[in-house]
Amino acid sequence: MSALCIAADAVDQASCVPVVGPALHLGLLVVQFGALAVLADGHDARRKEAIERCESVAFDVLCRIFAQLREDPSEFGAAYVEQLCSLMARVEIVMEEVESTFFMPSVKAAVAGAAILGWEQRLKDINEKQIASSVHGAVGRAVSRLEKGVDGLMMRVSALGQDPVASAPLAQDLSVYEVGWRPPALFEDHVPGVDKPNRVEFAMVSLLKSYVLGEGAKAPRVGVCAIGGSGKSTACAEVATCKRIRALFPLGTVWVQLNDASTTETVATSVTALLYHLCGEAAARRFQRLTEREDFVALAAAEAQAISAADASMWLVVIDDVRYDQVAVLKQLLLVVPQTTPVLFTTRSEMVVASVTGGVRLAIKSWPEDDARALLAGAVGRQPTKSSPAFSVEEEAAWVGRVLELTQCHVLSVSIVAALVAARCGMWRPVVAALECQWTDPSFQRPLTDPRSRRSVRATLDTSLALLPDDNCRKAFAAVGILPANEHIGVHVLERLWRPHLGFAGGAAQGTYLSRPQWPNVGDAVVIPSVFHLVRDLVRAGLLHQEVADGDLAGIVVHPVVCGYAHSLLGDACVTNHQRLVDEYASTCPSDDADTHGWLGYHFWATPDDDYWYNNVARHAAATEDVLALASLATDEWRTARTRTGPPSGYQADIDVVLASLRSVLDEADHSVRDSPMLLGASHWGLAMAYLYNRDCKMTSKHEVAIILLRRGLDELSRADAPLQWAEMQNDLGNAYSYRVSGDKAANFQKAVGCYYRALEVRTREAAPLSWAETQHCLGMAYADRQGGNKATNATEAMACFRRALDVRTREMAPLQWAETTYSMGAAYAERVDGDLAAHSEEALACYRRALEVWTRDAAPQHWAKTQHSMGVAYAERLDGDKAANMEEAMACYFRALEVRTQDVVPLPWAVTQSCMGAAYLQRLGGDKEANFEKAVACYWRSLDVWTRETMPAKWASTQLKLASMHERMGGDRAAKQENWEDMMACYLRALGVWTREAAPHDWAKVQDRIGTSWAERLDGDKAANLEDALTCYRRALEVRTRLTAPRQWARTQHNMGVAYAQRLDGDNANSMEEALACYRGALEVFTRQTESHTWAMLQRHMAAVYVLRVDGDKAANMEDALACYRRALEVWRQETSPLDWARAQQGMGAAYAERVDGDKAGNLKEAIACYRRTLEVWTRETVPHAWAQLHDCMGTVYAQRVVRDKSADLEDALACYRLVLDVWTRQTAPMQWAKTQHNMGAVYARRLDGNKAANMEEALACYRRALEVWERQTAPLHWARAQYSMGAAYAERVDGGKAANIEEALVCFRGTLDVWTRETAPHPWAQTQDHLSVAYTKRLEGDKAENMEEALACYRRALEVWTRQAVPDSWANMQRRMGAAYLQRVDGDRAANLEESMACYRRSLMAWTREASPLQWASTQLNLAHGNRRRMTDNGVPDMEEALAFFQRALEVLTQDAAPLQWAKAQHGMGLTYAERVVGDRTSNWDEAVTCYCRALEVRTREAEPQLWASSTWRLMLALQGGKHWTEALDKARALQTFGREWKRWDELEASLATRVAELKSEVAQPPVAGAIREPQPGVDDGHLADGHLA
Repeated sequence: MSALCIAADAVDQASCVPVVGPALHLGLLVVQFGALAVLADGHDARRKEAIERCESVAFDVLCRIFAQLREDPSEFGAAYVEQLCSLMARVEIVMEEVESTFFMPSVKAAVAGAAILGWEQRLKDINEKQIASSVHGAVGRAVSRLEKGVDGLMMRVSALGQDPVASAPLAQDLSVYEVGWRPPALFEDHVPGVDKPNRVEFAMVSLLKSYVLGEGAKAPRVGVCAIGGSGKSTACAEVATCKRIRALFPLGTVWVQLNDASTTETVATSVTALLYHLCGEAAARRFQRLTEREDFVALAAAEAQAISAADASMWLVVIDDVRYDQVAVLKQLLLVVPQTTPVLFTTRSEMVVASVTGGVRLAIKSWPEDDARALLAGAVGRQPTKSSPAFSVEEEAAWVGRVLELTQCHVLSVSIVAALVAARCGMWRPVVAALECQWTDPSFQRPLTDPRSRRSVRATLDTSLALLPDDNCRKAFAAVGILPANEHIGVHVLERLWRPHLGFAGGAAQGTYLSRPQWPNVGDAVVIPSVFHLVRDLVRAGLLHQEVADGDLAGIVVHPVVCGYAHSLLGDACVTNHQRLVDEYASTCPSDDADTHGWLGYHFWATPDDDYWYNNVARHAAATEDVLALASLATDEWRTARTRTGPPSGYQADIDVVLASLRSVLDEADHSVRDSPMLLGASHWGLAMAYLYNRDCKMTSKHEVAIILLRRGLDELSRADAPLQWAEMQNDLGNAYSYRVSGDKAANFQKAVGCYYRALEVRTREAAPLSWAETQHCLGMAYADRQGGNKATNATEAMACFRRALDVRTREMAPLQWAETTYSMGAAYAERVDGDLAAHSEEALACYRRALEVWTRDAAPQHWAKTQHSMGVAYAERLDGDKAANMEEAMACYFRALEVRTQDVVPLPWAVTQSCMGAAYLQRLGGDKEANFEKAVACYWRSLDVWTRETMPAKWASTQLKLASMHERMGGDRAAKQENWEDMMACYLRALGVWTREAAPHDWAKVQDRIGTSWAERLDGDKAANLEDALTCYRRALEVRTRLTAPRQWARTQHNMGVAYAQRLDGDNANSMEEALACYRGALEVFTRQTESHTWAMLQRHMAAVYVLRVDGDKAANMEDALACYRRALEVWRQETSPLDWARAQQGMGAAYAERVDGDKAGNLKEAIACYRRTLEVWTRETVPHAWAQLHDCMGTVYAQRVVRDKSADLEDALACYRLVLDVWTRQTAPMQWAKTQHNMGAVYARRLDGNKAANMEEALACYRRALEVWERQTAPLHWARAQYSMGAAYAERVDGGKAANIEEALVCFRGTLDVWTRETAPHPWAQTQDHLSVAYTKRLEGDKAENMEEALACYRRALEVWTRQAVPDSWANMQRRMGAAYLQRVDGDRAANLEESMACYRRSLMAWTREASPLQWASTQLNLAHGNRRRMTDNGVPDMEEALAFFQRALEVLTQDAAPLQWAKAQHGMGLTYAERVVGDRTSNWDEAVTCYCRALEVRTREAEPQLWASSTWRLMLALQGGKHWTEALDKARALQTFGREWKRWDELEASLATRVAELKSEVAQPPVAGAIREPQPGVDDGHLADGHLA
């Protein structure tokens, strides 16, 4: 390749014309890009990107080369071309380096990645240099068409090896907005006029220059007005490409080309092109997806007007060829152009200019004669100069003056004459003679389409026509009249159009050009030589302009005036030519096995787009009034093909044409279609389908019109006339009934099913398998969407239909239809209500995933988005797998759907996904809950941007209810709660504005029921009043929901009333409970186990809850009735079939067991926890957060009450439960519950055994303070008193802070509590507070110690006035124990007497706490007596250690290591102390016994579980080992304590002593013992205080 390029450069250098080199570069680059595109398949993406970047840069450089060759063939231009060619050489070097990596071994290829960054940077530099070296300017018409052809060729090369199904729609390719929207190139014979004051170009330049210099406040809107062919477009092109204008508008010119075939698609494409240039690629890509919106232009205008005035003023916009009936199009385009951007527009109508506000009109009447002479001079090969004219006086007189007179210096006319003369090598006489002949011919009256065209134009065109070689050429020219003007027409289109003129009588099948490989190629097609000859003859006649690409004919462009003239020649043959082109294209449509419209005859969607046919087929079909061709454009297949290759507005333009044409056909009473039932039926069918696809019609009216048209069509067409067509119409009528908005739903369903079954009479699986499958699919959809009947049966029937359809609709035979039915099968699985719901959900997801194998985002973006949305719904409702992960996956699916489902493109599906996203945020477990909640609210509000009250009232009202529920859940301070409440009620009122009692009584009653529930659940305000309001709302609902008219709804509201009565505060509580039971019993009259087993079970559960709260009747019996109700509910609710309801019943049963009177208390609590745990198998935080929180609250309470296992573990379990509760019950959403949980959590922290005691007490106090933020004395005095009481107890036990200050705080709290809890109003809480006051006085540091102890004993005595042995024996015994501890600390009185009184108190407590009734308390008291005897002196004056050991032994008979490990360890430690202090017996034996007891204690008191107690027992063990002379073991224990270090609370106190003992023990270990060297163990850490001390 390099050698060829060098040779081409040499040729250019020798000829001084740089043409061969660029042309050869172009051809070789295309070949190389093609090869690299194939090689790139399977390689990494970055090398593919490098290829694409090379391609882009190379193509841009080539465009600039060809543009420069056309517009500036000067020395300066040649230098610029040389500079561009040097850049091209650099691109080729990069491309060859990229190519070389494809042949590297894998090891080298891995290293090649380092070079990629270098390629990218070099290409970036090249691109910047070629942009900096030129100014965006004009590219000539011929060259721009060349570039377009090359661009198309390169696009096809780049697409090699790609999957056509997965390729992105061409509408997303923004390259079409680059070259095609530049000013057209000026012809070689163009005579410049920008410097001539008598030319319009000069006036335009002056106006634009004045604006840039600031002489005008607003950018001009200049309308160039003249008849057709006057050179308006050429003038604008010259102005746009001249150097002065390019300097004034450095960003360039955007050229918008209109013609008589411009449609809504033209407007959409032009607006997008303007945005591409003015606002950038991102804006254009975004607005490409919005072309179907009614406000598309307004949105685009807002986008364009937002750019800066300075940037906008550097652009120039030209709108060419605005017809008199296209004023609206012009105004739409002008809306998008910023105010500071000048606009030039051309038109033949002065009214067009007058319609533009501030428009400046510049008229062209004729060309200056000197310029016309210059054009004629070029035709004869002369170049006029200032010194010598091009023509002599004789030539002026002989023919030049005559031509100027006959053409009236009309630009098009002079150009045609010049072309005719040039084609004859300067022989002007036959041309002038023919022109004069036309003027003198008396029959010269042939009209043109434009009545304002001059006579000279007609004469010139007639002259050119007459001079054509033969009639065949004239007929070929006339056929051009059906083509669009000012558009590139490819040679392949001409070959089809001119087939009769090329010697072929038949269609493409007869003598097709594909059988003649020796003929030349254009693109992918072989073209007959005669096409070239015809084009050559018409170009020489000045009637066409040819376009050349890569040295070959690429196509033609027809001037609008010439096109109109050719059309006028056709006459009656016009329809024939349109029909011929339709038939030519139809004849090449391959048979599509997946098509169900075999009767249509036209499968245009099966033909690949050739850049002409898809944009023009509707126009040709409308001109022929070919009903079958028009109907084929109203099919889903054509819609898919059309939108895949262009913007959606293109398909809508086709639909507009079909609607207008078929309406005209049917409105004509004597139209020929009425002679054929088949054609008449097809007309009705096509019009019905067009209405259904028309975006401008409302949904309701669409289906009504379609139903009417299809029924009329079926009245005209019998099954015998055209069975396939009749069956399709029946099928589509069924679809119309299925999706009908108005009418009775059940009736519509029956009509639809009837239509489908009639269609299946013809569409059998054997005769028409794909059609049969289509109807089976539609039948399945009807059953899936059916609102009446049994839901499970409907789903089963739908799935059976889908399975039958899939027997034929396989992925191999019909992939798109297979994906559609597979998706529908997934939707049916998702909606199933019977069987294994979890398995159904998994099946649904599997179906969706299979559908996405075909419905990719590139191939079918909206279907892909729909499937992503459905997968999101399925994941949100999924039962298997982790709930949190499922919700995250659901949200990911919704996000993916919203990448395609934008509000601008598909507002209704976008709103649905937003609503589902809102629901997903509410259920989300991950992320910040408050943020999720706010996002959910935002999603619902966004959905209301589309679901407005006017357009979607039901959806709007339904969303108002959702928002109302969310406002009800919002937290915040009191003001915020009030605001949320008002917002919630506002939502309800808005919903009631749509659902009134008169218009929608049942929906009105539903809202009343919801409002009632909101009142019932309201936390703020007067709770009693709230419940009364709730009952009022329920009563209103029951005015509509009667047992006779709406028994189910009546029963449901009865249930809600029962709930409200159960919570009611006003009135007699016992009566309210009975009313609740009556409501539930009334509901059970409707919801029986046989008819409504699920609802019956739910009512049983709610009745059980009321029995738990019931006042009347025996408490034990009520609890048994409650448990019986729960058991009945569980007979229906199984975990496998109804997991959520089963869980609710288990939770309620757990609560009932926790409150049960009969049976063993420990066993009841154990059963309660078992029920709660079973509930948690189903209830997760993700699915039912508030119920989950309530359940954990109940579990925490039960764990805190348990007495049958390790208390430490129980308390940790309780804390864990409460923490989980607080994740859901926040102060904002549930303040009272939050405060209650905070209080309960504080109580557990105060009793906690694990962790740091000080930290536990601080946490307890913090919890109580948080509770008191909600429980105020004025609003909740009893709760406030309880929190004050608990806070006092916590201060009494507080470790941090000053001890004295803590006790004083405790006393303040207790005294405050007694202000509310008096002996008269709350005797037992009053006594309990007296008990804690005594503890506080016992610990008090301030004041006189003796007085404090006396006050403590007084408090105990006051408590015992209420807590008597007969009334509350357990509390009485506990108080006796506490008094025993207080007597031990008493200051006044004799110490021995106080000790005896203490022992007496302990013994009295054993009168209630017997070993049989209260074994643990009995054992604890035995420990207290043991410790008392350790201090009690015998008659010998020594402590009574033997009696103490006896008490320890008795305690250990109950306190086993398994049953009460901590207490057992404490007893073992106490025995160790007793043996260590024992005087009686052998000293060594006593030390050994002490060691044994300490070791037993350490089996429980491990460093990990009880670090402080471990240190205490380890210290004692070390002392005992030292006393028993076990030096090595004692040293190990001492070192263990040193390792523990400052973690030990007594470290500072004992560090020095421990160091001394370690030194001594090291010495003893290192050498034999010396008599008297070992000291007796010193007293140390002792936890041998009384078993209860002063704790509750």
